[in-house]
Amino acid sequence: MTLVSTSRKAAPAIRALARGLAFALGGRYLARGKTGLRELVTLDRSLFLFIREVDGLRLRIFQDGEPGPCYRVVAHEERVRSGPIDRRLRASDRVGAELPPGLGAEPLDDGWDLGYDGPQRLRYRLRLVPEEGTPGVDA
Repeated sequence: MTLVSTSRKAAPAIRALARGLAFALGGRYLARGKTGLRELVTLDRSLFLFIREVDGLRLRIFQDGEPGPCYRVVAHEERVRSGPIDRRLRASDRVGAELPPGLGAEPLDDGWDLGYDGPQRLRYRLRLVPEEGTPGVDA
C-alpha cells in the first residue's frame, strides 16, 4: 500500500492534491499533525509527501524508508472530470521511470508529468521539475 501526506501545516489546496493522489493510488491519506518524518517513512512501503517550502511546492517520494526522487511542482491544475473515473496513476516517461515499482503508472502524454483522478469528479495534473542532488533523480 502507499501512504500520502503533506507538510505539517499544509494549505487546503495542497491537502486536496494529496487526498486525490491517495485516492488514485488506492492508498491512504494521513493528516500529518505532529507525526515526524522518521515515523512517516516507517508507516508504509512507499510514501508520497507534498511539502510547502518558501520557494514553492515539492513532491518527495520515499521507498522502503529511503528518500527517493524529489520534484518541484511548477504548475498544477484541478479540473472537473467528465466521464467515468479512472483510478490509475498516469505519468510522463521521465517521471514514470522514477516511481516506486509496483505502482503501475500508465503513460501520460498530454504535456503534464503526473495525472490522476481524485474524488468528487476532480482530475489533477502536475508539472514536475526534478530537484538536483536528490537520490534517484537525473537532473
